[in-house]
Amino acid sequence: MQLHEKIFELALKRSFFFPSYEPYGGTAGFYDYGPVGVLIKHKIERLWRKMFIKSEGFHEVETSTVTPEPVLVASGHVESFGDPVVECTKCGTKVRADTFVEDVHYRMHGEKWDGRLDSLDQTIRDGEIKCPRCGGLFGPAYMFNLMFKTGIGGDLAPAYTRPETAQGIFTAFPRLFRNHGTRLPMAIGQIGRSYRNEISPRKGLVRMREFTQMELEYFFDPESGGYEGFRDVEKQKMTMALDSKKEEMSAGELVEKKIASNQIMSFFLAREWEFYKKVGIPEDRMYFRVLGENEMPHYSKANIDMEVESSFGVVETIGNAYRTDFDLSQHAKTSGKDLSVHVEGRKIIPHVVEVSMGVDRLFFCILEHCYREKTKEKDWEWFDFPPVIAPYHAAVFPLMRKDGLDKKAKELTGMLREKGFDIAYRSSGSIGRRYARGDEIGIPFAFTVDYDTLKDDTVTIRYRNDGGQERIKIADCDSVLRKNIQEGKVTL
Repeated sequence: MQLHEKIFELALKRSFFFPSYEPYGGTAGFYDYGPVGVLIKHKIERLWRKMFIKSEGFHEVETSTVTPEPVLVASGHVESFGDPVVECTKCGTKVRADTFVEDVHYRMHGEKWDGRLDSLDQTIRDGEIKCPRCGGLFGPAYMFNLMFKTGIGGDLAPAYTRPETAQGIFTAFPRLFRNHGTRLPMAIGQIGRSYRNEISPRKGLVRMREFTQMELEYFFDPESGGYEGFRDVEKQKMTMALDSKKEEMSAGELVEKKIASNQIMSFFLAREWEFYKKVGIPEDRMYFRVLGENEMPHYSKANIDMEVESSFGVVETIGNAYRTDFDLSQHAKTSGKDLSVHVEGRKIIPHVVEVSMGVDRLFFCILEHCYREKTKEKDWEWFDFPPVIAPYHAAVFPLMRKDGLDKKAKELTGMLREKGFDIAYRSSGSIGRRYARGDEIGIPFAFTVDYDTLKDDTVTIRYRNDGGQERIKIADCDSVLRKNIQEGKVTL
C-alpha cells in the first residue's frame, strides 16, 4: 500500500477528512473535515494569520464568494481561466489533458497549453497516450473554463463563485486605502473558500473543486520594492530549484541575483519557509521553483512556487506572484472608476506582490510527512504533528473512573480549556490503550490523574514521541503545557 493510500485510510478512520455527501456516493472533488481534521486545519490557519497578518500589522478582510461577471471579465478569468481537455472518441471519457500527460508521460511542471493546443495534441500522439478507461484515441484538445456559473436575483445577472480570493481584495482596496491611512505600502490578507470546476479531480485534497486559500496582497509604490523588515530575514536560507538544480540560497542572495523580483517577494519567501518548517514539512522535502515564461499566469511578471515532495509526486502548495498593476488597472478600465492613489505628490496605481497558499494541499502534505509507522516501542501508527498544529494540545486521562479520579480529571480538563487549550478527555479503556489512541491522532501530551493526585495535587505528563513521563503539580500544568507548545517539545 502506498503512503497516500494509508493516509486516506487513516483519514477516514480517525476523522481527519472524508468524502462529502457519502450516503449519496460522494461527489469527486469535495471533502469534509472531521472533528480531528478541522482542529488541525484551524490551527494551520491561525498560525498563518499570526505570521503573515498580525506580526506585521497587516489588514484582514472577508469578501463575498459570489462574484459578478464584470469583475471576472476585468480580471481575465472569463476569457482565459481554463484547462485543456481531451475527450475519448470511443467512450466519451473526458480528462484534463496536461496533467494526464504529466502522469503517464513526463513531468512538465504545469506548462501552459492555452493557445498551443496543437502542440499538446502532438505530444499525445507522439507518446501514443490512450484513454485510461477503454484504450481509445483522444480527439483534439480544447479549453474548458473552470468557474462555476450562477445567477444573481430574479433576472439571473451572470455571476460565478470566486475562483480565487484575490479579486475581492483588489475591488476592496480603494475603500480600505481611504479608511486606513491613505499610505503605501498596504497589505491585505484573507482566508476563505474558492471554487474551481475541475475536469477530473483526483488525489483527494490535492485537487479539489472547493478549497480554502490563505492569500495576501501587498500593495506598494512601484518605485520602491524595498521591505522595512527585510534585514530580519536576509540571512534566512532556503532551497531554490534553478535550471533543474537545487541550491541553498539566502533571502539576500535572491534579491542580489534578481531571482526574486524585489525585497518584498524575498521577504515572503523566507517567511513561508519558516511557516512550513513550523507546521511539520521537512526542509529536504520542499523547495521553491522559479516559473518559466511559458508557465506564468496572464497577470504575472514573475512567479515563484513552493513545491513539496509527496507520494503523489511533487505538489505545488504556494504561489508567489508579482502581479504589477494588472488587476487594479483592469478593474479601473472595466468599472470606469479611478483606482489610482496619491503618494508623495504622485498619482500612481500600486503594484502588488501576492502570496497565495492552499490550506488543503498543505494539510495533506503534513499528514504524509508527520505519519510514523509501527515500531517495537510503539505498536501502532501515529502522527508526529508539531504541538502548534496538533488537533488537541493535550489529553487528560483519569487512571480509573471511580474514587473521585474522574471528577479530578474533569476539573483539570475544564481548567485547561478555560485557558484556551484544546483538550481531549477520555476515561474508558486501559491507560496504555488511551495513550495509543492519543498518539494515533498526534496528541503531543497526556496528563494522567491517579491516586497520588488525590494526595498531593500532582499529575503525570507523558510525552508522545518517546513516551517519557514526569510528575508535575496541577497548578503548573498550564505553564508547562504552554512552554512545551512554544518550544515544540515532544520528548521528555
